[in-house]
Parts: sequence; structure tokens; C-alpha cells
Amino acid sequence: MDYQKYAKELLDYLIIGERIGYIIQGNISEIAKGELAVLIYLIDENNGANARNISQRFDINTSRVAAILNTLSKKGYIERKSDTSDKRKICVYITEKGRKYAEERRQCILEHVCHMLEELGEEDAKEHIRIMKKISNLCLDIA
Repeated sequence: MDYQKYAKELLDYLIIGERIGYIIQGNISEIAKGELAVLIYLIDENNGANARNISQRFDINTSRVAAILNTLSKKGYIERKSDTSDKRKICVYITEKGRKYAEERRQCILEHVCHMLEELGEEDAKEHIRIMKKISNLCLDIA
């Protein structure tokens, strides 16, 4: 098998996919890292996290976390409060406005992905997910 040929073909499709697939790829990226990711992290049983927790969870540096938190705070999506057990630490809490925004965005993205999988059909959708899981595991093994 000519893996070089197939690797080039895959890269070509990924580049095209970046241009035309923003709805899905861009939105998934929005969930994976960034503001929406932090909001969803806070919704999913992590309300009251600190910057260090967030940094470790997403494997991003604390300056990036600070920038994300500043933006979310300006939008009214989070509140920062002193930790009750250690006043030097600041905990991040999602506001009702932030919760509503994150849940709406997550639902919209899920609908887009669901539509994509429906268009693929059951067999291809299952195969796509199987392959993506395998690629993900391979990437973890390499890292």
C-alpha cells in the first residue's frame, strides 16, 4: 500500500474540509478549547473550578486561561469568587446567562453533528466514529 499517496490525499481533504467544513469542525473546535469549552466544563460538575484546574483539564497555559476567563467575565458568563477555604484562590462559577449560552451552543453543535451522521447513514456513521476513536488513541500513544 502506498501510504505516502494516501497521506497526501487525506491532507488534501483535510485542507478542503477546513474551508468548507467550518460549521462542524469550527464548532467542535469551539467546544474542545476556548470559551465554550470552559463554560461546558463548569456546567458538567466542575462549577467552582480555579484557573489551575482549567489549565490542567485543557492542557493550556494559565495565561491563556486568564484571557478566556477575562472574556467570559466581561460577557457576564462567569463570576469569580474567593475560595471559602483559601482566600488566596479564586474560584470560577458559571452564571445563569453563561449556562444558557453554553447549553444553546452545545445543542446547536450536537444538531450539526447529528445531521452529518444522518447524512452518512448508520453504517458509515459507525465506521467514521470507530476510525476517529482509533485515530484519537493513536495520537495519545504518540504524544
